[in-house]
Amino acid sequence: MYADGTSLRPVDEEGGPKMRAPNRSGGVWKVALFTALFMTFLLYIPSPYVVYEPGLVEPVTEMVQVAESDDPGSGQFMLTTVKMTYANFFMTFRSLWDSDVMLLNKKDVLGGRSEGEYVERLVYVMQNSQSNAIEAAYRIVHIPYSVEPQQLVVIDVNDKRDSPFRAGDALISVNGTRFKDAIELVDILNKSKTGERLKWTIQRGGQITRVDTSLKQQPADPDGGDLPQAMGGVVLAEISKVVPRDSENSVTITAGEIGGPSAGLIFALQTIDYLTPGDLTHGIRIAGTGTITPDGKVGPIGGIALKVRAADRTGAQLFLAPRENYEEARRKAAAIGSAMRVEPIGTLAEALEVLTAADGEAAA
Repeated sequence: MYADGTSLRPVDEEGGPKMRAPNRSGGVWKVALFTALFMTFLLYIPSPYVVYEPGLVEPVTEMVQVAESDDPGSGQFMLTTVKMTYANFFMTFRSLWDSDVMLLNKKDVLGGRSEGEYVERLVYVMQNSQSNAIEAAYRIVHIPYSVEPQQLVVIDVNDKRDSPFRAGDALISVNGTRFKDAIELVDILNKSKTGERLKWTIQRGGQITRVDTSLKQQPADPDGGDLPQAMGGVVLAEISKVVPRDSENSVTITAGEIGGPSAGLIFALQTIDYLTPGDLTHGIRIAGTGTITPDGKVGPIGGIALKVRAADRTGAQLFLAPRENYEEARRKAAAIGSAMRVEPIGTLAEALEVLTAADGEAAA
């Protein structure tokens, strides 16, 4: 400061006082930290939801194998899937504006099972669907066959705290006696008294192991209807093999890691195409979905709109939808402007009628 009271200040080029630049480094770090935390929340913190999206659409030509088969058709039968993901919060927010994302509560989907138990149950359901598809195909083309029980498997455990069994366990023997179906198991258990210890040999995760339980009550139903009560809340399912009288008609289905029952209809149609002369596809790409029973009834499935979207993206020309799902499938196809024709199917016989009509349309 000078004697006259003035002081020397920096000036800018126009003669005014020079302004000092504020220190912004602290604010930048705060924004960066908040952004990092927010992105971590969106992408890495699990939510209580699962997300379903359009999944794979796969030709089943190589999945279905017949010992002595007719040549595959020039078209394709294609199974449709949905993709399930344990959702982060970004996925949950995305479901607000994306119609191809379906959000469900994780607890509702798993039904009290662990993720591993849920997957094991899907594997069994797929095996059962394949057996049903083969049996339905044999029936409709009049091929003699028998159904041979292979194994009992645990598909659910009501009280996991008190039971040594887990979903996916394959039961081999009890007290040293082997069995393959519920009827044989009932006979064995009725030789023991209520409360008596039972020594089980099971297969779990590819390994043979042993567990002990006690008999809660003697089963009264000779067909095994009350086995869950006798075994303390263990729900069993029977894996069977469908065996044709003529081995040339033997069918095997290998679906890899695809689980669930919804490919039953398409597996049955591909099996029929191989077992009968001619081209059942009539040269077109046919996608579809639906459960199937041994007598050929086609049942509803979940996520039909997502499967319609997936099939349209893959270039399917015809989509076979369970009758109960038809309206939703038709509305979705119209909403996305798909040229793919959607047909309602209630039975395997109806599916064959639709395919016959498709042949007539192609000829016209």
